[in-house]
Amino acid sequence: MRKLYAFIVVLGIALLTAMPNKISAQSTTDTVYIPGSQSLQISNIINADTSVTAKRVYVLDRGAIYYIEKAFEITHSATFIAKGVASKRPPVLAPAIRADNSSEEWFFKFIKPGIKIELNDLYLLSMRSDGKTLGWSRALHIGSNNISVKLRRVVFDAFTEAGIRVDGAKFVKLDVQDSHFRNFIHSTSYFGGQPFLTGGLDHPDSTVFINNTFFACNSYLFSVRGYDPYSVFEHNTVIYGAVNPFLIRQASNLYLKNNLFYASHAWGGDPEQVIGGWFFNYPDTASSSIYMIRKKMTYKGISTTGPEAFVDAANGITSAMFDPSKRLNITVNNAYHFPEKLVKYYNDWNDTVTVADSVELLSGKKVSLTRKLNLARWIYDLGIEVLDSLTNPNSWDYSPLISVANNIDANPGFTDAGVVGHVDELIGYVNRIASRKLDNPWHYQLNFPPKWPIPENLAYSNTTLQSAGDDGFAVGDLNWFPAQKAQWITDVEETEQVSAVPTEYTLSQNYPNPFNPSTKITFSLPQRQNVSLKVYNVIGQLVATLASKEFEAGTHVVNFNASNLSSGIYFYTMNAGDYTVTKKMMLVK
Repeated sequence: MRKLYAFIVVLGIALLTAMPNKISAQSTTDTVYIPGSQSLQISNIINADTSVTAKRVYVLDRGAIYYIEKAFEITHSATFIAKGVASKRPPVLAPAIRADNSSEEWFFKFIKPGIKIELNDLYLLSMRSDGKTLGWSRALHIGSNNISVKLRRVVFDAFTEAGIRVDGAKFVKLDVQDSHFRNFIHSTSYFGGQPFLTGGLDHPDSTVFINNTFFACNSYLFSVRGYDPYSVFEHNTVIYGAVNPFLIRQASNLYLKNNLFYASHAWGGDPEQVIGGWFFNYPDTASSSIYMIRKKMTYKGISTTGPEAFVDAANGITSAMFDPSKRLNITVNNAYHFPEKLVKYYNDWNDTVTVADSVELLSGKKVSLTRKLNLARWIYDLGIEVLDSLTNPNSWDYSPLISVANNIDANPGFTDAGVVGHVDELIGYVNRIASRKLDNPWHYQLNFPPKWPIPENLAYSNTTLQSAGDDGFAVGDLNWFPAQKAQWITDVEETEQVSAVPTEYTLSQNYPNPFNPSTKITFSLPQRQNVSLKVYNVIGQLVATLASKEFEAGTHVVNFNASNLSSGIYFYTMNAGDYTVTKKMMLVK
């Protein structure tokens, strides 16, 4: 992280050496420095770039607060970077207070097809200088097709509607890493406050969230809807949330691994939600859950759909793309926990509640049921039945690419007393939902100007979880374990041979993935063996032979350069004696 920050600072200084402090609306330079002294003009400066066709770099001052008078309507590729010492607070973007006491509720609007956006080292704060939060605020609006958005070290604070919203846009590439989402809460809607949401048929190109933190966020933080060629949610820390964190039930190609969930679905619902058709566990009437998966089947007399529900011929999404034998869902090595105080609240409520509600059962019959609360689970009954089918070789929709394993209930043992104590605010909020008296939000140290460093520390003491990832690293956001994060970066960048002889054949997932244009593929051999490693396109044509020779026992790394290939999904197959395995990778240019 320090190396990366230093690089950005050096880059920023180099870019600024020939840059004037004043810029024009139609500036021909590709780099625009907006100093803190011009913080009130930032909306005018950015929105004046109406004739830009090349990529624009905007440089903002660390320590400064920039006031958004009107949303940035970005119609060209753009990169935002911070200037100044890396330890200083990133540039803050916050709503201006207009003369009529109103404020802009959206920050960025990406509205031109095909543009590429990079945001680095920003603090996006949905709070005015008078301490008021906004009604339905949105940080990033993605409103056109084929847009690419890359985020690094971006803080999102106090947004009441959404942090990142893909809204009617298809084939979006989203890559979010090392970022922090906090205080996503709407005072009158527990479904308000969604770090990331997409529409039902907003077919993504790729969606990647790695090493991020979600702290005190009410609602959906990872959404996979529409046909998804590649979706990754890995090494993220999710602590304190109300409703289920995911919209992933019908994902086609999902990696969900090495994450930490702590009280992340605190509002498991009462009969009105759990049995009602509008809650996302439907038609499972037993409980909601953190992890959900669904398929085409009949469950309790109700027909459900799987990924095939996203067929959209008008946009090139055909039924052939939903071959059930190729459905991929790798959900492994995640940890989850509901703290004792929250469990006690549920038990105490259920022991004393007398109020009842009229609830419509699956049969359509309405009955009066006591408003008892259902604590959420890791996986609901419907999901268990779905997995039993998808992993059964005798099932019509069996896929060898389904693996849901090593997901454990374990208390991480957070070391920050303020973080641990904030569960009381969450329980108070859950009680207000249960009592139908939803009013006050439950922010954690929401301030203007924001504190820096971020006040919550989400390091934890559970040594088992500190090496429980499938990669041997801690589950959750590795930025809370700097030494591990540094080693994690080293491990994915270096290609050292492992001295110990492996005990079995393995073929690892390529890294990075998605990639452009090069990636590394690692395989292990317990003995000397002839190895064939080949790459195929989606229609089965051989596009590259990476290895076809004898290798010594050990672990080997092969580089694959795909600069001569077009973007898309590829499969690489390893054959070594009787061992054959195929994995999927994605080239994104």
